Amino acid sequence: MEDNKRDVEWLGSEDAHRGPAIRAALGILLEKGDWTWWHDPSQTLISLTRAVPRYLPARWGGDSSVIDADQWVDAARAIKVGQAYSELFALSPPKIKIVRSVWAWPNIEMAIALINHELSDLLGAGHVFSEWERDIRPRFPSLPRNGGKLSIVTSPTLSGYRLMPGLQEYIEWSDSQVADIAVSDSIEELLTAGAARLVVLYGKRTEATWSRVNRLRSELGTQCAIHVDASDEDVVEWVRYVLYASAKLYMKFSDAVGFATSNSGVRATVLASTQSFFLSRDLFFREEITKNGDGGDFEYRIFRSQSVSLKIADAPTTRSGLTELNRNDIGPLVPPVERVLDATARQGNRPIERWPTTGDVEIDVMIRVKTPLRDQDSRPSFPDERVEWSGESKTLQIHMFELGRAPISQSIVLSRTDDSSIATFNREAGGKAVDLRFLVSDGAQILQTARLQTSTSLPINFFIENIVTPVHRTKAEFDVALLVNESLGRRPSVTVITGDGQPIFSPLSENGVERARYSLLQALEQAVADPQAPLDSLMLTLANRGSLLQKELQSVVPNWPGSEGRVQLVTQSDAFFPIEYLYDGQLPESPDSTLCDKRGGCLRNGFAIENCGIRKAGEQLCPMGFLGVSGVIERHSWTSGQGAQVWAAAEGDRPKRHRIEDLSTVAFAASNRADNFKDSDVLPHPIVRIANIETTLGVKNIPDWKNWKDRLEQDSPSLLLLLVHLDGEVVYVGSDCGLNLGAIGSQHVGGASVVIAIGCTSGLSDIPGGSLPAILQRNGARVVVAAMTNVLGRHANRVGRELALRMKTAATSEDSISVGAIISSIRRELLADGLALGLAIVAFGDADIVLGKKSKEVGYVSC
Repeated sequence: MEDNKRDVEWLGSEDAHRGPAIRAALGILLEKGDWTWWHDPSQTLISLTRAVPRYLPARWGGDSSVIDADQWVDAARAIKVGQAYSELFALSPPKIKIVRSVWAWPNIEMAIALINHELSDLLGAGHVFSEWERDIRPRFPSLPRNGGKLSIVTSPTLSGYRLMPGLQEYIEWSDSQVADIAVSDSIEELLTAGAARLVVLYGKRTEATWSRVNRLRSELGTQCAIHVDASDEDVVEWVRYVLYASAKLYMKFSDAVGFATSNSGVRATVLASTQSFFLSRDLFFREEITKNGDGGDFEYRIFRSQSVSLKIADAPTTRSGLTELNRNDIGPLVPPVERVLDATARQGNRPIERWPTTGDVEIDVMIRVKTPLRDQDSRPSFPDERVEWSGESKTLQIHMFELGRAPISQSIVLSRTDDSSIATFNREAGGKAVDLRFLVSDGAQILQTARLQTSTSLPINFFIENIVTPVHRTKAEFDVALLVNESLGRRPSVTVITGDGQPIFSPLSENGVERARYSLLQALEQAVADPQAPLDSLMLTLANRGSLLQKELQSVVPNWPGSEGRVQLVTQSDAFFPIEYLYDGQLPESPDSTLCDKRGGCLRNGFAIENCGIRKAGEQLCPMGFLGVSGVIERHSWTSGQGAQVWAAAEGDRPKRHRIEDLSTVAFAASNRADNFKDSDVLPHPIVRIANIETTLGVKNIPDWKNWKDRLEQDSPSLLLLLVHLDGEVVYVGSDCGLNLGAIGSQHVGGASVVIAIGCTSGLSDIPGGSLPAILQRNGARVVVAAMTNVLGRHANRVGRELALRMKTAATSEDSISVGAIISSIRRELLADGLALGLAIVAFGDADIVLGKKSKEVGYVSC
C-alpha cells in the first residue's frame, strides 16, 4: 500500500483513486475465502456482499499479497472490485477488523502501519481496528471506585482537570496503578503501570509503537490501544470528546472515536482492540457491568447477546443495485489453482532438511498443487499451460544432472488438475558441495529447470531457475533443446535434450563457447562493417566456421538437426550463443567459391529449392544453410534466482504470451554518426537517413538523454528506436551526448515493451550483465533487438526503420506474429540484396512476446 503512482500504473489515471477501496475489498474477500469474484467477475458485488456481515465488522486479511494486488489482479477485474465496494458502501462505510493472522505477515511492523493508515483514510476514524496478536484474556484486577466514577491516570505533564468540565459526575482523577483509561506519550512508561482497559498513546507515531503494542494486552490487560497524533493539550481535548460522546450521547466507543477525531481535528488510529470493547456502549459508565464481569473480556458476552437480538428483530433489506439474495444459493469457490515443481529429501521414511554425512538420500521430485498466494508458496508456478495435452494425463520426463556423473532420467505422470506421480532419485550423502539440476521436459521441449544445492550438514536449498515457452506451440515437436552457459558445478556446460527425450550433458572448456562465438562474430563483422570487403569470401568463411561448430555439436548429439531444424535455446540473460551462424548446408570445397547465383529467389521465398542442382554440385555457397536463415530458433533468456510475480493472471484471461497490440507511440534517438555516409556509398540499395526515419514513423529525433527521459515520462512510448554509437561503456546519441551504461535506469526505458538498440556490438559486453540488451531488460524492456557486430550507419538506419515499421504494423494486425519472424524476414531480404547485416541482428527475450490480436498457435509465457 504505497503512494498513488503504483495505482496509476495499475489502473490508469481515471481509476487510480479506487486503489485503496480495491485493497480494502480484496482483504475482505481473501479472508472470506470465496473466489466467486475471481472466477466470475460479474458476481463481484454479490461475492463482496456475502463476505460482509450485517451487524459485525468485516474481517480483513487473507494473505499479504493483498498489499501488492497490482502484481496479480488485472486492471479490469480490480476495477470491478472497486466498483462493487463503492456501490455496496455508498451510504455508509463498513467497520473493518484486521484479523489476528495479519500479525504473522512478513515485515508486519512496517506493513500494518501502512494498512491501518490507508484503511482509516478510506473509511474514517473509528471504522478500523486490529485484533490483538495473541488470543489471550488476562484477568483484570478489581478497581476501587468513588461512587462508580471512571478512573483515569495520565502522564504527569498532562493537565487532566481539563477533562472535567461537563463530565464531573462520570470521572475521577486517580493516582492508582489500575485505571479505566491511561494516557501517555511513552509506551515504556505505560508498561510500568498496573493495568488499564483503554490506553491512549499520543505524539508522533513510530514503527516501534506497533512492534510493542501487543505487550499492553499481556502486561496491562488492555482491551483497546489508540494512538492520537496530537500535542499534550490536544490529546486531553480528544479524550474529553470521547468521554462526552460515550456518557452524554450514549455512542458506541467506535463512533465516539470518530466523533472525537472529527471535532478535535487530530488523527486517531486504533492500534489494537477487542471487538467487544470497540463496538460496545457499555464501557465504563454502568457499574453493574464491572461487578458482573469475571475480570476477562466481559463485554463480549453482553455484545454478543445484543447482536443476536438485533439480528432477530431486524428484517433484511434490499441494498442498492442488489436483488434479494439467498446466501446459500452460491457456495464458496476455491481459489485459482496452480502447480509447483517441488523436491523433498529423505532417508528412508524420515524427511531431512540438512544434507547428511552418511547413508543414502532419496530425493522425491514431483509437480504438486498449490494455491498461488504469497504466504503459502512464493516459488514460480509450473508452466501447466505449456504442456501439450492429449487426454486427461501426460507423461513428462525429469532429468537429474550433476557434473562428473551420467544423467539420470525418470518419468512422471501428470494429470490435468492433481499432483503428479513422484520421481525418486538416489544420491549418496556426505561429500563436499552438492549441485544438482533437475530439468523437466516434454520430449525435446524444456519446460522448467530447478537446482538443488547444499553441502554436508547445511540446509538443502531447492529453487526454480527458469520457465520457458515455445514459439510455435501447435506445430512440429522440437528436434532438440539446448541449455548452454549455465555453470553447473561452477563449470560451463551444455545440456541437450534430444528429440526422443534423451538427456546429454557435456562440460565445456572454460573458453570453448567464447572462442566459438568470437571466431564466428569476427568473420561476420568483416562482412558487415567493411563495405569494401568481398561478401562472397567472408560469407564462405562464416559458413566454414559455422560448419565446424555444427559438426562439434553433432559429435555430442548425433541427431542434432540441420539448418531447417527447430531448436529451443535457453541461455542466461547476459550470455550469447552463436546458434544463428551454425551451417549445415553443402559447404564448397574450394576457398574461392562464390555465393549462389540463384539465392535471391530462395531468400525472398523463405525456403530453399528442393533438390537444388547448384547446391548438390557444391561449387557455390547456399546461404539457406545457416540455421538463422532457414531454421526456427526459440531464444529464451533467464536469470538464476530471479523472483517470480506474486500471482499469474487468471486462467481464463491469461494470454498465450505477453501480447502487444499497440506500438503506435514511438520514441526515436540516433547518433549523428548514423548519417555519416554518402548516397553513392549506399546505391543501389535504398538510402535511409535520420530524416527519412522521422518521416516514416512520424517522430522527431531526440538529440540528448535529458530530452529522452522527459519524452518517456511525458508520453510513455511503447516502442523505442535507438541508433546509437557505443564506445567502451558509454552510449552516444545526437552530437556525441554520452550516457554511462551503468547509469541506465528505468527512466531510460519508461515501461516500453520493445526496444530496438542498434549500434556497434550493442549486444555484447565483456562484463557479465553489461550488454545493452541485458541492461535494458533489467530496467523493464521485454524484448531488445541489438547488433552482435559493428554496423555501418548507412545500413543500420535501414534496418532500424524496417524493424520499427513492421513491428508497429504487426501489433495492430489481426494475425499473430513473433518478433523473431520479423527479424528472419528482414535477415533474408538483406542477404538477397547482398548485405550480411541481417545475420548480425538478434532479438533477446523475443520468445516471450507476440505481436497482433489473435492468439493462434502461440504458447503461454511466464511474464
